[in-house]
Amino acid sequence: MSKIRRIGTALGLAALVISPIASASLLDNGSFEQALTLNQAGGGWGYFDPNDVDGWSSDTNDIEIWNSGFNGVDAQDGTRFAELNAHPNTTGSAFTLFQDFDTVANETYQLTFAYRARVGQESFNVTVADLDMDIINFETGDWTLFSGMFTASSESTRLMFTSINPDTETLGNFLDNVSVVAKVPEPGTLALLGLGLAGLGIARKRKS
Repeated sequence: MSKIRRIGTALGLAALVISPIASASLLDNGSFEQALTLNQAGGGWGYFDPNDVDGWSSDTNDIEIWNSGFNGVDAQDGTRFAELNAHPNTTGSAFTLFQDFDTVANETYQLTFAYRARVGQESFNVTVADLDMDIINFETGDWTLFSGMFTASSESTRLMFTSINPDTETLGNFLDNVSVVAKVPEPGTLALLGLGLAGLGIARKRKS
């Protein structure tokens, strides 16, 4: 094998191990930027059919999105964010916003998102694979960042945000900057990679 080919093989192995560090989110439209133009006459917010909001669906066929700055609330990322309980949800029942995405069974992933209560009493649940957690703190003045790990069990996984205090009716938590990425390799993995590359270099020198 030529010296150039051996170096190319080593770099290729490095890319395979390191690439998860810079991997993009597996979710579509995690910051709710991609939707029809909001009705500015309605005050910078609107609710949409899920077909008009890339990536996301809901169990009531409505998704509510706000413009950054409306009612004094700035987006945590970009210029838009979602409210968990969509405007038409006046039934007093739970509301779920969800997205399905591709995964690899038995692989570990990291979920991150920003959330913020609107009026202070709207708890909610987040579920994805083996991660199932109730969020019960009610910070209204600023965004809170959530981070958690989960292990996929199939080739398709559903992420769900569900209101668990239906008395709030159309008032719900704000969500923004939702992301799922493959687990970042441990520092030890990168150290082993370095030793492996060094070994390739030594082998190349001995054979030259």
